[in-house]
Amino acid sequence: MSRLTDFQAGRAPDGAGRMIGEIRRQDPRWLEARHDFIQWLFPVPETSRANDDAPLLTPADAAEIGADEALRGSLLASLDTMMGFYGIARRGTVFRRGDGFPGAFDGWLGAADHNHLRLTRILRCLSLCGLEAEAAGLRALLFEIAGAEARGQWDICLRFWRDAGSRPGGWQDGA
Repeated sequence: MSRLTDFQAGRAPDGAGRMIGEIRRQDPRWLEARHDFIQWLFPVPETSRANDDAPLLTPADAAEIGADEALRGSLLASLDTMMGFYGIARRGTVFRRGDGFPGAFDGWLGAADHNHLRLTRILRCLSLCGLEAEAAGLRALLFEIAGAEARGQWDICLRFWRDAGSRPGGWQDGA
């Protein structure tokens, strides 16, 4: 196990000393204001400008998460936390606007901001960790929302969200 998979399994804290369950129990104001947790919940192979302490997802970590039911369940629990934040409901691989849509902070429906980067990270992490069906379900809803409700220019987000699920050339930078 790595530092990352130990965190995902609930056996070790993140770089700020928080356990995964503690992060998932935070209220929406905390989730909106903090920028150093999402990299731990949804790791990717690229370094984050918001949290350079977060471990990078390696091919070995992704394979372990994809193969281990408990680790996949942990990733899905984090997904449900963030979907709740955005007012999105998930049942398996199907995503829809939830009763609380668009969540406590509807600003994410406006111009591109850190929440769009978070969604890109979530899509990429799910895809790399073998949860492509969940990524595809979320992507489909995001494209629907962008077409129906977005109040800003999301063209670049749509491109990133489309590309976050693809793996052309596989892992980048030798990761």
